[in-house]
Amino acid sequence: MKTIYMLLLLVLLCPSLARAHWQRNVTNYSRHDYRASSQNWGVIQQDNGWMYFANNNGLLEFDGTNWTLYPIDNAKMRSLVHAPDGRIYAGGLRQFGYFKPDALGRLRYVCLSDSLSGRRIENIWNIVADGNTIYYKGDNAFYRFKDGVLRHFSCPNLISATVWNGCFYVYAVGKGLLALQGDSLVRQSVDGAPLSLLDSRVVGMYPWQGGLMVVTDRNGLYFYKNCKWTFHKTEDDRAFQSFRLSCSAMKGDMLALGTVQDGVFLVNLSTGRVERISTYSGLQNKTVLSVAFDRDDNLWLGLDNGIDCVHLSSPVPGYCKGIGSGYVSAVYQGKLWLGTNQGVFVTEWSPDSGGNADMEPVGCLTGQIYSLSVHDNTLFCTGADGVGVVNADGSSYKVEAVRGVWRLVGTENGGRLLAAAYAGFHILQKGTDGRWRLSPQNTGSGRSAKSLCVEPGKRALWYANKEDGLVRLLLSEDGDSIIHEKCYNGGEFPKGEDIYVGVIDGTVTAASRHGLFAYNPQEDVMVRDTLLEHAADGTAVYTYFHQDSLHNIWYVANGSLKILHYDKLLNRYIRREREVYFTDALVSDYEHVNVTDAAEGKAIVGLEDGFALLNTSLMEDVPPQGLALQIRRVWLRGVKDSLVYGSSYLPMPEENLRIPYSHNSIRISYAATNYDRSLARSYSCSLEGPVREEWTQPETATEKEYIALPEGKYTFRVSTYVNYDEPVIASFSFEILPPWYRSWWCYLLYVALLCGGGCFLAYRIRLNRNRMLVEQEQLFREESEKKDKEIDTLQKEKLEAELRYKSEELIRSTLNIVRKNEMLMSIRKEVQGISHSISADNLVALRRKTLRLLGQIETNLEHDDDLQAFQSSFDSVHRDFFRQLEEAYPELTVKEKLLCAYIKMNLLSKEIAPLLNISLRGVEISRYRLRKKLNLAEGENLAEFLQKFSK
Repeated sequence: MKTIYMLLLLVLLCPSLARAHWQRNVTNYSRHDYRASSQNWGVIQQDNGWMYFANNNGLLEFDGTNWTLYPIDNAKMRSLVHAPDGRIYAGGLRQFGYFKPDALGRLRYVCLSDSLSGRRIENIWNIVADGNTIYYKGDNAFYRFKDGVLRHFSCPNLISATVWNGCFYVYAVGKGLLALQGDSLVRQSVDGAPLSLLDSRVVGMYPWQGGLMVVTDRNGLYFYKNCKWTFHKTEDDRAFQSFRLSCSAMKGDMLALGTVQDGVFLVNLSTGRVERISTYSGLQNKTVLSVAFDRDDNLWLGLDNGIDCVHLSSPVPGYCKGIGSGYVSAVYQGKLWLGTNQGVFVTEWSPDSGGNADMEPVGCLTGQIYSLSVHDNTLFCTGADGVGVVNADGSSYKVEAVRGVWRLVGTENGGRLLAAAYAGFHILQKGTDGRWRLSPQNTGSGRSAKSLCVEPGKRALWYANKEDGLVRLLLSEDGDSIIHEKCYNGGEFPKGEDIYVGVIDGTVTAASRHGLFAYNPQEDVMVRDTLLEHAADGTAVYTYFHQDSLHNIWYVANGSLKILHYDKLLNRYIRREREVYFTDALVSDYEHVNVTDAAEGKAIVGLEDGFALLNTSLMEDVPPQGLALQIRRVWLRGVKDSLVYGSSYLPMPEENLRIPYSHNSIRISYAATNYDRSLARSYSCSLEGPVREEWTQPETATEKEYIALPEGKYTFRVSTYVNYDEPVIASFSFEILPPWYRSWWCYLLYVALLCGGGCFLAYRIRLNRNRMLVEQEQLFREESEKKDKEIDTLQKEKLEAELRYKSEELIRSTLNIVRKNEMLMSIRKEVQGISHSISADNLVALRRKTLRLLGQIETNLEHDDDLQAFQSSFDSVHRDFFRQLEEAYPELTVKEKLLCAYIKMNLLSKEIAPLLNISLRGVEISRYRLRKKLNLAEGENLAEFLQKFSK
């Protein structure tokens, strides 16, 4: 039971005891990625770099980003080939034909086998193209499609076919190699061919070195040249002869052999070297149904369940997975030590080929590992469980009484190390027995130094974490105590985020999410390192950097690993745009790069799922034609997305896409045929036209959208730097048509309407002008009449004013007469009194004079000329009142007529009496008599009658 418990404990502590190892750089695509059937029987690559697979559900297309399935009804595809005519010829169970793209880039299937009426259709297992002549190979026959004519050839037990030296060859069981000459199959020489070859199942025939390399399913490789057969030996013939071969592919000297039971074998025909790639090397399963090399030396495998791509010439030649997340690595004593979240693992190390052996867990160093470093010719490992020590002889132990250590740094005092732990700094000291122990002295507490470095030439230590920020600690001469500390965060370099601190070119440098900052010792501040930022990615998110022995800087910006190459002659850093690795695959904020060979650009990089071998020198071997970038599709954005353009493997049409204005919002997708996921794909876009957009910052998105574009001609461009320094650019031109109300025929209609409107307006103006003239004349007449009326009114008012004036004058004159007569009557009365008082005896003469004065007054009263003047004025005011009164009532006397005038003037009786030189009683009597003569009835008012008279 104790043994069982120990084994269980060991399994729990070392979950990777199953011995992980280095494997090829393989990209796996499951059926959930490409959304089709699991089995893939054929693989080809078109001229534009797109990959096509013969899937059970139909033709499967992959452009590096997007998967597209073109199904074939009632037929499972088994083989593919592309021809110079731009078609993809396909065959399957009881059916064959070809695909060709339509105007939108979608592939349309044309069935050829339907034309063979009355004949049993073969299962097509192999298709060979000789120019535009296509050979469909079945089980017992093959079909030739040439110049649009399909012909059938019988040949039992056909198993393979190829074109060599301009001639079509087939291999049939029991007959061997046959050549099509004219319309007949001619058997070739069997000299040197063993009987086993004649009865073998051939899985491939390939031209090589002037002959024909024949691959059998179990009996090895045979070479046919000059009518002779020879067995082709390799370093390990048994390796692939032990398994049944299912398929094969050849490129140059490299031959790939797919098996049913154990993956694929790579055979170098020139050297004889054999490499085996199976599930332990990264494949999804062991059954390989089809193989093919692409133009970038990637090996594509159509599996029984999925698709795999083996990157044979990738700058990332291998991965180590299955041991947890990769945090740190180190080469020590000819071995490679890997620190993960599951402990430390060790394997043999070769500087030339890298790690190529199984991984062995180190039992005493388990759990989360943060650092591996060599001090005093001893390997130190730090992690959550503390510090582990590995001696040169391979023995290992743990340092007691210390846990949770980030990393170790050396001090100026020999035999001592400074350990940065979760809760402070500790000192490790080497004892006399050679073992390292925790010193009783403690340099500070409460400081968690996740990132740590020593300032060159100073007794200063820099550490950083989220809470404290970036802090500089000045140590005492013996290094046992802190004499000064200072935080350097502030302004554009805030706290609260992970900071990585290290040394670049002898200067303490900090990488943060706000850029790169360097220490200025003169001013004792951290300043933005604009020169280094300009050489790198500008003001980006930096989380890690490492300077190798050749002063090259390996750094992580925006989640991708990049390199600044130091040019010694120019004394400056140069960055190659193409060198972008492991985007979103690194362990965030715990990135680590172990440069094993700075001259060759070799390094070991920690990833989320393990480690990767990186060889940047292999980037130089990537051919310029290795990358194809294409505009993939264009959708109109509206109520419902609609595809209006889809590129195919054929060249893009030259004419511009014309888009109606009602759908002037578009979405463009693009893709680069970079199938190596370790190489980051980033794209930059621009737009030229009425709306202009300069090149955007590189990003991994493969779609770009533009909304509400105005009408006009546009050119969209996208570029990428995936494979080489010069950018690859793809462009797409389109035109947004003007809205219907701004189209040419609308403008023509507008001109016609404008002309018609102008004519109508002229007509209306002329009509309005005539109407206005008539209206003006009418208005003039009305105004004239109005003015005449106003003149008449003014004249009437003038006459009335004059009449009023004369009436007033009449009244004034009448009043004057009244006053005059009153005065004269008063004088007469007084004179009469004087005359009566004078004695006749004494004053005869005075009496005589008085009488004469009285006579003159009487004469004045009786014969006053003012009466005539009064009558004349009254008639002018009251329209011949006296004349009309005399005509109506001729019997009236002069005094009665005057009485009528005075009454009409509204004079009172007492005012009338002096005017008539009568008494007030006489006036009343005269009024009575006047009523009689005027024939007024009783009760009729005399004043009212006279007021109405002569109006």
